Amino acid sequence: MLSRSGVPSDTESGVLGRYAPLIAAFVVSRVVIVAAALVVEAGLVVVNPRLTHGDPAPILRSLTTWDGDWFVGIARNGYHVEAFGDTGYHDYAFFPLYPMLVRVLALPWPNLVGLIAVVLNLVLLAIALVLLVRLARPHLGESRAIRAAALLALFPFSFVFSMAYSETLTLVLIVASFLAVERGLAGRAGVFFGLASLARAQSASYLLPLLLASRLRGPNRWRWLAFGLGPLATLSYIVWVAFFTGSPNGYFGSYAAWGRNTGGVAAGSGSVGEAISGPLAYYFVTLMVLLVISVGLFVFARKDKIPIEYLAIPAISLVTLLVSGSLEAVGRIVLLSFPYSWILASRQHPAWRYGWPVLSVVFLAYFSTLTFAGWWIP
Repeated sequence: MLSRSGVPSDTESGVLGRYAPLIAAFVVSRVVIVAAALVVEAGLVVVNPRLTHGDPAPILRSLTTWDGDWFVGIARNGYHVEAFGDTGYHDYAFFPLYPMLVRVLALPWPNLVGLIAVVLNLVLLAIALVLLVRLARPHLGESRAIRAAALLALFPFSFVFSMAYSETLTLVLIVASFLAVERGLAGRAGVFFGLASLARAQSASYLLPLLLASRLRGPNRWRWLAFGLGPLATLSYIVWVAFFTGSPNGYFGSYAAWGRNTGGVAAGSGSVGEAISGPLAYYFVTLMVLLVISVGLFVFARKDKIPIEYLAIPAISLVTLLVSGSLEAVGRIVLLSFPYSWILASRQHPAWRYGWPVLSVVFLAYFSTLTFAGWWIP
């Protein structure tokens, strides 16, 4: 709104001023990612010849690599019972909400599936960052909440949010679930949680933090039923895959082919999970995880008075990561464990406050380039 002199009002200019770091982080991070894609596609970096992509257009070629190729393929052609080639990979290893949403949005423009998948995630990222500020504001204060969201946008693995991946949609839905819980809306939180569990299987692990947050904010006799929508949604997809493939172990078998431990199925040959399967390596990794949890979370984070239900999110995510054996996906796990950014935003030392964002951008450029060239699995 403008004043009589044509100058923005104090309210409007104040909001824009407060959100300037977040807007800058969003723009800078996305520019860095596009620049990395252009560098790779210009042939300035050696590209893995086995890398595939879901869209041949410039920039989209990089943003639809790895799992993006599979999500775009599902959005175009749906799921297939048969494995692809001699890889043993099945596309029903990927949960359906994100590719089906892209498919619906692309109905008027079926040749633009790749573009729509990427643009959708850019919009969803903007929404997620705003929701994150609203969620963190009561716990951190507005300035730290904005800084936390900005740091997430700049995080070294945040290029995933611009790729044709389901993480951005999952983040929006999970944060919306917690926002609804904090407002005492268990039913709405359960719906968002159920949708998130149709976007990524790991979303179901947020059940405990959501229940804890709900309990701490007053009794609600419907919360168990509402939050049961998450595990129910995950189970419904697993059951659908069983009927679709004619195999009760259809989903778990497909996931194991990607080198994961799921439902007791061993990690695939050549996976990171297999590489650390020895007893000594297992104990070492376990020790490192416990150190990270105890020192990084329950000392520094408790000092910052971050609520325990939010500390449970990264703790559970780390345990899930260790059990699954998919250590190469640690970047994506951290992205969805948004309270990490709350901890980062709470560090006030000038060297950290100003040094980490710059270093984070450098790492973002580095990992984006490696990913788009096919030498880093996001």
